[in-house]
Amino acid sequence: MDSLDARIQFLTRSPFWAILPEALAAIVSQVMHGPLTSRFEAAKPTTHGKANNRMTVIPVQGVLSKDDGWVGTTYGSIADAAEKAAADSTVKRIVLAVDSPGGEVTGLPETAAVLSQVAKVKPVSAIVEGVSASAAYWLTSQANHITIAPSAEVGSVGVRMMHVDVSKMLEDQGYKVTELYSGDFKTEWSPFKPLSDAAMADMQERLNGVHDDFIKAVAEGRGVAPNRPTGKAANSRYGEGRMFSAQDAMGMGLADKILSPREFYKSVTPSEEEPDRPVFGLPRRARLELEKARL
Repeated sequence: MDSLDARIQFLTRSPFWAILPEALAAIVSQVMHGPLTSRFEAAKPTTHGKANNRMTVIPVQGVLSKDDGWVGTTYGSIADAAEKAAADSTVKRIVLAVDSPGGEVTGLPETAAVLSQVAKVKPVSAIVEGVSASAAYWLTSQANHITIAPSAEVGSVGVRMMHVDVSKMLEDQGYKVTELYSGDFKTEWSPFKPLSDAAMADMQERLNGVHDDFIKAVAEGRGVAPNRPTGKAANSRYGEGRMFSAQDAMGMGLADKILSPREFYKSVTPSEEEPDRPVFGLPRRARLELEKARL
């Protein structure tokens, strides 16, 4: 992805994003100006345990995308791991290990639907280890039970889209793009010219539709007692894009329990499998991997 054309294609490949604004800004900066040779090494789904009492841990990390994991976990890997675990009679529990600012909308509703169906077959627990924002919370909300770390946050229920007008940048570099097209609206979202008012109005309508789908998915995922969100959360449509601390998330019904990742994994692990060495001296990622490995 070294050419300017390839970078622009990446930025415009998905019209809708369910992601924290600062995370999207970081993506734009990296794609347009930074080296793209290093990829985000998202952890892979793993299954642990003995005999017929195993557990599959599915990471939901980094910026989520449909089919390119250079910035985080892919929706395909999440859905595939969930379906595989659901079909495996030796797997008794599925855990979503979440630390993500969100990601693309393309592929997101379908993945959430898979998790919703799997949660009707086997217990699906989510542990929010850092952030579960936007697209990540859409997925998290489909779990039967959500545990959040004391310092973690959830929310950012909303959808955004991005139009990158690169016409001035190209002009400064000596390029002038002429687009030929048929159909009045074929190029209205082109990155080679400013966005028109008509294009913004059309896309806002589409954004509202995706947002409504998001609200509905969270309501259905969290709408079963005792997980039912409070009237405040429902009336505010889960904060309309705001993030919530662990305590506030509990108060709004967006999470069920506050535990550290260590305490969570300890609670779902047989006592005889407890590690005999300390883990708090390790870096956070390594510590979590150790905690998961002992399962």
